[in-house]
Amino acid sequence: MPRRNPARVRRNAPPHTRPADRRQAVPGLSGRTVAEIARLERRPSWPGPVHEAWRRWHALAHRPGPWVMYAVDEVCPCCDPFAGAEVRAVLEAACRALPPRAARELRAVLAPLDARFLTRTLPDPSAPPDTPWWAARLDSA
Repeated sequence: MPRRNPARVRRNAPPHTRPADRRQAVPGLSGRTVAEIARLERRPSWPGPVHEAWRRWHALAHRPGPWVMYAVDEVCPCCDPFAGAEVRAVLEAACRALPPRAARELRAVLAPLDARFLTRTLPDPSAPPDTPWWAARLDSA
């Protein structure tokens, strides 16, 4: 039986990808920071994927509608752990758990989203003083 050419075998084989290659990353971050986030997400007690939290925070900040919006996500908060402004808590936890250089880079990517969220929401005067800034926003009219 003749031997098949290795190039032909590779051409017909599905591409080999490692599990880390399929990981989604927050746009604008360096490879080093993405690697630090991946290392952080492998911890058993970590609350959730940083990319998914960033994606939902981005969608919340850029939600279409009136200029003043309320900080409520379309998803039911009891069914979804990433509902509402809780995604910002995951991002803040990541910023605190990452090394300083990676945290600085993540905060730089989050800064425009945070600014947009703050300008499009109203402060809640009845929020307790120890409430994080993203949760101390009005969530209904």
